[in-house]
Amino acid sequence: MADTIHRNFMSQEDAEAARGALLAAGFPASALNLAPHRSGAQSTTVSAVENIMNSLTPDNADNTDEKRPRPVALLSVDVLDNEQREQAEAILRSHNAIDA
Repeated sequence: MADTIHRNFMSQEDAEAARGALLAAGFPASALNLAPHRSGAQSTTVSAVENIMNSLTPDNADNTDEKRPRPVALLSVDVLDNEQREQAEAILRSHNAIDA
């Protein structure tokens, strides 16, 4: 059963290492897609809402003063069967992949 696995990475280096390990394990390059996340410019509305929410909560009261880290890359892997899925999942986990 053909399917695609999507996993995020917190570092570009981990994503590239996972892609390299998948290639070394025999996955074809055409089955892999590594895409960096690009953060778009924040709209005026989103900025205004964030400023209002930040002004309503005391510092460190809700642990939202520091921005939450965001994934920097998404790696997608096309798999043909459950065996390939398990192999790809193991490789992705070993390179610190997180669910997309």
